[in-house]
Amino acid sequence: MFSNATETMKWQDKNCARCWKAIDGEELDRHYRCRTQLHIDMGYVTGELPKRVDAITEKSDCPYRQEQRPVYKKHGGEMPLFERI
Repeated sequence: MFSNATETMKWQDKNCARCWKAIDGEELDRHYRCRTQLHIDMGYVTGELPKRVDAITEKSDCPYRQEQRPVYKKHGGEMPLFERI
């Protein structure tokens, strides 16, 4: 658990700022892609963290951090208009 907001910001700078899933302050109208970041941000308001997030933040590195966005292959080509019988 963080003892103050400064520790929270340091942890987020080390983890969330390097993760493609994280949103920054300019994107607040977007949906959160990371539940951990959502719960930490809500912790600023409520003063509490869920046990799952508390266990994650005890470590210095977030196990869910992804520095590069995964690349997905596009599915097959175009579908033919008519099938051969």
